[in-house]
Amino acid sequence: MRRLGSFGFLATFLGLLAVVWVGAMAGRIVRAEPEPVLSVGLALATGGLGDRAFNDGAYAGLQRAQNEHGIRFRVVEWKGAENQAANLRDLAQERHDLVIAVGYENAQFLEQVAAAYPRRQFAIVDAQVNQPNVTSVTFRELEGDFLAGALTALLSPDGVVGFLGGADITIIRRIEHGWKQGVRYVNPDAQILVEYAGGKDDFSGFNKPELGAELTSGMFARQAEVVYTPAGRTALGAIEAAQQQQRLVITTGSDQRWIAPDVVITSRTKNMDTAVFTLLAELHAGTLEPGLRTLDLRSGGVGLAPLDSQLVSPEVREALEGIRQDLATGNIPVQEYNPE
Repeated sequence: MRRLGSFGFLATFLGLLAVVWVGAMAGRIVRAEPEPVLSVGLALATGGLGDRAFNDGAYAGLQRAQNEHGIRFRVVEWKGAENQAANLRDLAQERHDLVIAVGYENAQFLEQVAAAYPRRQFAIVDAQVNQPNVTSVTFRELEGDFLAGALTALLSPDGVVGFLGGADITIIRRIEHGWKQGVRYVNPDAQILVEYAGGKDDFSGFNKPELGAELTSGMFARQAEVVYTPAGRTALGAIEAAQQQQRLVITTGSDQRWIAPDVVITSRTKNMDTAVFTLLAELHAGTLEPGLRTLDLRSGGVGLAPLDSQLVSPEVREALEGIRQDLATGNIPVQEYNPE
């Protein structure tokens, strides 16, 4: 009996050791190494933060990625054409896991910097850079602009409409081209007024609210009923002019109805926040690849903010929804922009 008691004690002791060992091993498994914190640099377009459109949308995507994936980031403002290459080079030298540039105006500078730092990973939103270490995200805004043009015409019974462009650059000319097609689809005889805040390649035109107010007021004085405003921060001046003269505007970039719901009917949206967040989610998952991707009306990359304003009648909503469906399915062809 004493021997059996000794064996029992020994078995109990060894069993306890086994439990402690298994618990220790389990503890090692639970205490896994923490995931590394990813670092991102974001170079803004002209207009900077506070434009309530393009740049603010990109920043919102960064914030969402920070909340959901713990990404750390640094944002740098546009420093002018003469300094922007150095601006991007500084971000590359900081050894971020990804450097994102926003807007067409950054394209030529990112191409230079990406070529100089082939081991760094870059992305650009709303432009294309052909380098093997760059992911380019573009939007088929022609479809969204066509839809905005159709709505502009539907809300302009007298047939006079206006267009305010931020600068005479390819992307804004392409927006104008798509918008005009939508206007003409609804009203072939519409009178179209066009103003630009900036000349050829003058990106400062996206940051001139006072001039935007002046040019838009001039179009309203010439009887424009609705003005379309792909003009960045300059569009804030157009909104102010619309409030003063009790006319209507359709904006671009992000949903800006909240700024002045009495005059901003809707906004043609490029989902910048979604585009940036998707890039960072793929970076976090290790699946981000270089190359070109395009977001369109069917994928939800472009479109119009909800038409829940009392300024838009049920009849107009119904007519526009029919046009939207035909655009998404290809039943309405949109002519591509071919600069001369």
